[in-house]
Amino acid sequence: KRMKKIMIHALGVSMGGAWRHLTNFLPELGKQDTLNLYTILTRESFQNPPLPSNFKVETISDKLIGNSLYRLYNDNLKVKRKLRQENFDAIVSLTNFGPIKTSCKHILFQRNPIYFCNYYLDQISSKEKVANSLRKKLAVETMKRADLIVTPSNAMGEMIKKSCIEVSSKKFKTLYHGFSHENMMEEPLSSNFNEQLKTDKTKFFYPTHAAKHKGFEILLKAITLLKEKSSNFQVFTPISDEDWPSGMKELRNYIRDNKIEDSIVFMGRIPQNQIGWVYKLSDCMVYPSLCESFGFSMIEAIFSEVPIIASDTKINQEICGPTANYYSPLDSAELANSMEFFIKEGIDKKVFSNLAKKHREKHDWSWQHYTTEFIEILNHTI
Repeated sequence: KRMKKIMIHALGVSMGGAWRHLTNFLPELGKQDTLNLYTILTRESFQNPPLPSNFKVETISDKLIGNSLYRLYNDNLKVKRKLRQENFDAIVSLTNFGPIKTSCKHILFQRNPIYFCNYYLDQISSKEKVANSLRKKLAVETMKRADLIVTPSNAMGEMIKKSCIEVSSKKFKTLYHGFSHENMMEEPLSSNFNEQLKTDKTKFFYPTHAAKHKGFEILLKAITLLKEKSSNFQVFTPISDEDWPSGMKELRNYIRDNKIEDSIVFMGRIPQNQIGWVYKLSDCMVYPSLCESFGFSMIEAIFSEVPIIASDTKINQEICGPTANYYSPLDSAELANSMEFFIKEGIDKKVFSNLAKKHREKHDWSWQHYTTEFIEILNHTI
């Protein structure tokens, strides 16, 4: 039986959940699949884990990949040509885009919801809407020709079908992300993070990166309203100015103008292998994100048995189920009330622990299970 040649197109992996996905997925795929030949196409900055001999890694500089025109040229000319000339059997595009037309089977992962999410689209500027519209059109053209579209949640798949009628009849498959709770506490928490968290006040944690669709405007307004009633809280979030320079400036201006500097702490990026300690030291996770495809942080909180206050979106409902207290996504006052209630009433830790345990046991979240399902999808498609 001939070994199949498969390209894993991961040029869009740069940070956040996509980075975490690839660093966990590739080693497990290397363990489970010794029957196929893999070429991993990624950017130079990605630190590839050790992989077996049937894996080959090819890189392109971050500077080139950061150029949209080059990326378009690379995906639809260079990658397309490589697939044909080297007789690949399939390409798996992991991050929303890939070659529009291919000479082999194409499995396309759609994991960025901002092209399809009305919460996000209704709030961005006209200039941003134009850029988003062009990217969405490219994604749609790619989906129209793909053999299978994979999303990390049912809600993400339904969001795409509702937003893009052109692909509503295409074949979709939900593949929940894998997750490893153990590696969240591999290293001790750095002293600077420990110092930041030294407070007797109620600690709310919002683990995310800074971006327009993450609901920071809603959160800051809620903090402003809550501070009128209580000063016994702080919100901690591991965001960094480099994530979103223009937006971070606006957030800092709002914080200064509304005098809430002592109520929110921008911690800076926390290594993934330390972040479990922050959950452990937190009283509650607040999750105002307006637009997610999966939301790793929600699973992290459930495994860490940290109570959750989340915006009432379909994806948050799907992942959190009964483990979260929900509020209307754009209602800062309702979020403030939920946070105030938690400060005053708290939650029975034993009851919540049992609830979280029951919810997470409904699904096997391991990377082993994820990769097994991925290989099944691959074998069924090729």
